[in-house]
Amino acid sequence: MNILVVTGSISEQSNNRRIARWFDKHYGERVDLKHLPLVLVPMFNQDIEENPPAEVQDMRRLFKEADGVVMIAPEYNHSIPGVLKNLLDWTSRVEPVLKDKPVFVLGGSTGRFGTLRGQIHLTQILNSPGIGAKLFGRQVQVDLVDQKFTPEGDCTDERMERSITRAMEAFLASING
Repeated sequence: MNILVVTGSISEQSNNRRIARWFDKHYGERVDLKHLPLVLVPMFNQDIEENPPAEVQDMRRLFKEADGVVMIAPEYNHSIPGVLKNLLDWTSRVEPVLKDKPVFVLGGSTGRFGTLRGQIHLTQILNSPGIGAKLFGRQVQVDLVDQKFTPEGDCTDERMERSITRAMEAFLASING
């Protein structure tokens, strides 16, 4: 099974990369995990959408090859990061590569609410007619992510680890049908 992991930040020190590393450690041998490097995706430009650069073609290929997507997004100003919105704009144009694609949404924040507000916006975007992703029924908001995940991707909170594991297991089962 091919799972594409999208971390909605380009920062190497992103707390959400900690969560992505956790997925690598716990699912890297069980499924084929690929990470989409958002830093390589150029700004959306309608003038070139019909003949996009190679980076956009590569991004579209990764989405097409994936059986499902794990989208780990931080929250910026009660919404999603601009680089993630840019990616989603590319996915919605010409070739809607997320159409009916299973997507598991989660994210971490250093605050008490996790990424609740950002995930509300993200699910609205993923549900838009141009994208039409098949959203998995569970979402996970990781509060205090800098305390619950080490930079290496180890989860130090048993309850959070159980929550993410249960959600991911259900997500994979939903893909297998």
